[in-house]
Amino acid sequence: MREVLKCDAEGCDHIEPVEAVTSDLVGKPCPKCGASLLTQEDWDAWAPIRDLLLELEKAADGVADTEDQIDVSIGYHDGEASIKFKPVTTG
Repeated sequence: MREVLKCDAEGCDHIEPVEAVTSDLVGKPCPKCGASLLTQEDWDAWAPIRDLLLELEKAADGVADTEDQIDVSIGYHDGEASIKFKPVTTG
């Protein structure tokens, strides 16, 4: 699972790849604008979603890949969750 922090400050488009979104990143300042990349409120809402995704990832281990794959992007900010699906192209 690839994880990123995305700055939600108006006019800022900074995206920062991280090894994992964890509680120690709460309050991390955006290197571009200084806003918090992860608020405590967003972390509190995101943590259960992340735990679920990690469990789904574990369950999928060992399952044969198929031609039909999708890339799922899940975000949470300011009380609102978003989910985006995009087909994965292979070959």
